[in-house]
Amino acid sequence: MSLDTEIVALIEQGENDQIEFKSTARWNLRENKQDKAMEHEIVKTVAAFLNTNGGNLFIGIDDDGKPLGLDNDYQTLKKKNNDGFMLFLNNDLLLRDIGQEFGTHFRITFHQVSGIDVCRVAVQPSPNPVWVKMKDKNGKEEEIFYIRSNNSSVKLSPKKAAEYINMKK
Repeated sequence: MSLDTEIVALIEQGENDQIEFKSTARWNLRENKQDKAMEHEIVKTVAAFLNTNGGNLFIGIDDDGKPLGLDNDYQTLKKKNNDGFMLFLNNDLLLRDIGQEFGTHFRITFHQVSGIDVCRVAVQPSPNPVWVKMKDKNGKEEEIFYIRSNNSSVKLSPKKAAEYINMKK
């Protein structure tokens, strides 16, 4: 089975505990503009996969498994292609918000699905807990712990996160 055939087979499974689809990484399709909230959805999903059993995040695929491509995201970058997208995704988003030490636990690749560029982030489970750094509404930095539960990424309270981490040991 070729790699692109494998990608299509994964997408055809639909979203589940180890597969997540995101239409874009930075472009809000409803409001037709760049949106930081979209970026956080990517980080949250990768962190949840790292903290649970790993998985595959597909960017450029809508919730129904239909390929949308990466053109909306490309237009927001200095380098408007998959190389620019990879640099943004890896350096400016995931390593910044999750931590450089976890960079070896995910791999970013690009594939053609129905003639359209899509991005796959293949995530291995991390042996160490992954906390996402983000600023709250007041600009104060906080750390959030996410896990994967069925087909969604769930935020745990600090108490529940500690219980989960102890349970996994």
